[in-house]
Amino acid sequence: MKRIGYLGPPGTFSEEAARRHRGNGEGELVACGSLEEVFARLETGSLEEGVVPVENSSEGAVSVVLDMLAAHPELTVRGEVVMQVVHSLLVPPGVKLEMVEKVLSHPQALAQCRTFLRQKLAGVELQECASTAAAAALAARCRRPWAALAPLSAASRYNLQVLIPAANDCPHNKTRFWALGRKKVLSPAPPCKTSLIFGVRHRPGALYRVLREFAVREINLTRIESRPSKKGLGDYIFFLDFEGAAGDPVVKEMLDVLTEEHTTTLRVLGSYHVVQE
Repeated sequence: MKRIGYLGPPGTFSEEAARRHRGNGEGELVACGSLEEVFARLETGSLEEGVVPVENSSEGAVSVVLDMLAAHPELTVRGEVVMQVVHSLLVPPGVKLEMVEKVLSHPQALAQCRTFLRQKLAGVELQECASTAAAAALAARCRRPWAALAPLSAASRYNLQVLIPAANDCPHNKTRFWALGRKKVLSPAPPCKTSLIFGVRHRPGALYRVLREFAVREINLTRIESRPSKKGLGDYIFFLDFEGAAGDPVVKEMLDVLTEEHTTTLRVLGSYHVVQE
């Protein structure tokens, strides 16, 4: 049976994304203690797939995931899940808002609830945890008036009370998750996207020349992101997503042009089906 890893413990948004990626198919969901563990187990082969967050509509890219993906050329993107993300403020039974001494959560969740925390819990200590569910588990066992920002479903799982059902600042808060693995999807079902990593030469208009190849072929870009190459100050690689599959004749011809004329390196991360909530 296929093993699908995600950032655990059970009850995280990553677990729900992994379930949606699996759909009605077979697959054992495996909770991992960190995103680094997901990548390490993919590398050793103890997981066939790993589902990781890659971008949030409020806070942008999950940089650590992009950097690890760039460092693992054997991995490919096999699927995408886009989910509405609502952070609930959960507390042990009987705890009221004015009693809360500390708020626990993943750094991304704390950032996505920044305004709420400043207005409703000003001065309360914030503590980062490995995941939202790990925060809920800690709040449940600490025997202190500590709160967790976590999925609503974590309340019943960890015997917590829902104090604020929706604490995130943006009501349309969404996160993209990628399913990673070693085997590329040859013919992804529509709607599908393709993702690339590439570098360009240090010359005027280098990035423009790359983007122009998409424009003249009317290929729609959905994201472009730069990250340090880690080779030197001012040297960057680019992550780019677009609509369509790498096997499409027009796309294939364009990728050949990019490789031969406009980029120093180019890696197709994969073409994949997108599951929208």
